[in-house]
Amino acid sequence: MGLASEEEVSILNCIRQNNSAVDLAITEAEKMLEDLAELQAVAMPMPLKEKIWTRLKSENLITENEQSDLGPIVPTVTKQPGGELPNSIAEEKPTEMVPVRTYGWAIAASLLFVLSAGANLFFYQQQKENSQMLAQANAQLDSQQATLAVLQDKWTLVQNPAIKTISLKGIESKPDLHAIVYWDQQSKAVFLSLEHMPLPPKGKQYQLWAMVDGKPVSAGVFPVAAKAQMASKMLDVAKAQAFAITLEDEGGKPAPTLTELCVMGSI
Repeated sequence: MGLASEEEVSILNCIRQNNSAVDLAITEAEKMLEDLAELQAVAMPMPLKEKIWTRLKSENLITENEQSDLGPIVPTVTKQPGGELPNSIAEEKPTEMVPVRTYGWAIAASLLFVLSAGANLFFYQQQKENSQMLAQANAQLDSQQATLAVLQDKWTLVQNPAIKTISLKGIESKPDLHAIVYWDQQSKAVFLSLEHMPLPPKGKQYQLWAMVDGKPVSAGVFPVAAKAQMASKMLDVAKAQAFAITLEDEGGKPAPTLTELCVMGSI
């Protein structure tokens, strides 16, 4: 209707192409405007119509045939003396005139409704996308904070002069595996970090062993719920010459399964 800016029209068309509900609302609004135009149609006064045709014929812009194609012109009727109309048209009712201003306001109100619905839907979708992006950003932030907390715990252990760091390297058949044992020489506390170890299969756990005088002593199983890079607290070890990790059934075993040996390292 020429009442919206190019930007508003572009936004509405974009939303209309991607949303059937908005497209249906616009179609219904257009139908409503057509029906409203028919209801609010204004009949041209006959004197004005006669004047227009007379002017067109005087300037030779139309012919008699063209005028007859559009229907006969009903002459202007004046009242007879006594206030009565001629018999030929006495029963005809005067044409009801409807202000054009009402029609204009109806068009503007309908168009504003469609634009408002489209804009609300556009901003709702935009807000939804922003919420999703914010949720993803918060998830990434939480993950980064968790990683930072793990690094801080490890840094605290490394900075402690009583902590001895033992690197456990993968055996020949598993060269890419790697783990670290942090052993407190004073309190005898042991912390284990699975640096590069695959997640154990369901029903399995990694078990740490301390080699004491040539015999393996269990130092506990790595917690199932713990992250691989976390320095998890294991059982205290008073003395040891080496550490090793095997993959055992969940809960651990009293003796290591040598065929499931993953990493080991001497002190």
